[in-house]
Amino acid sequence: MHPRGVISFPVTLSDGVHSRTEEVEFLVLPVTSRHDIILGREAIGDFNAHPSTAHGAVGVPTCTGVAIIHVNRHCFATESSKPTKIPKQTLRTEPEKWVLNKDFPDQTVTIGPAISGIVRTFLKQLLSKNVDVFAWQPVDMTGVPRNIAEHKLRVNPLFTPIVQKQCKMGPEQTKAMNEQVQDLLQAGIILLIRYQTWVANPVIVPKSNGAWRMCIDFKDLNKSCPKDCYPLPEIDLKVESG
Repeated sequence: MHPRGVISFPVTLSDGVHSRTEEVEFLVLPVTSRHDIILGREAIGDFNAHPSTAHGAVGVPTCTGVAIIHVNRHCFATESSKPTKIPKQTLRTEPEKWVLNKDFPDQTVTIGPAISGIVRTFLKQLLSKNVDVFAWQPVDMTGVPRNIAEHKLRVNPLFTPIVQKQCKMGPEQTKAMNEQVQDLLQAGIILLIRYQTWVANPVIVPKSNGAWRMCIDFKDLNKSCPKDCYPLPEIDLKVESG
């Protein structure tokens, strides 16, 4: 069981004559109980209280004397009744498609069914507080300034630039391609070039949600770039070393 938080407030123990107040820290738990508040060992130590099960009382030293608090037999009998049944939560069997940004309802976050309800709530709160770190459209991808980092293709100068023949595609794929190209142009991610040296065809592939993803056929360009003489680091080893 995971606590939802911690709360601290003053608690007063009194027998009507003598009283004592201490600041007590409580854990807030998502559970139904016969007792709304339970004083733990730390709280009993803060009050320097001395409980006696045989006498059904607890003694609390105060500035004016010892407060003797007796058990309320009627309340004790009532609390000894059967505890309130906690309603069973319906277990999820399918992942949840959750809308994080209401401005983009089609872009959902998939939350697996194995995550508990409490963790699911905390996860949604965390994502909602950091909704600005996600790129919801191409214009949100600001990129890194070129004075900080700049990448170039190491094309072998001995290779002749290759212009691929235009590949035809259906009207639906063409419409999706034009829309994505316009979005990239408006975001400044790509630029319009009138006289090209390398020409590669776009490839439109379907996504699992029915939308289209635009890719570029760079196989000719990849052949003209020399291979690195060292392998990339293994992700598993990098994670374990951290």
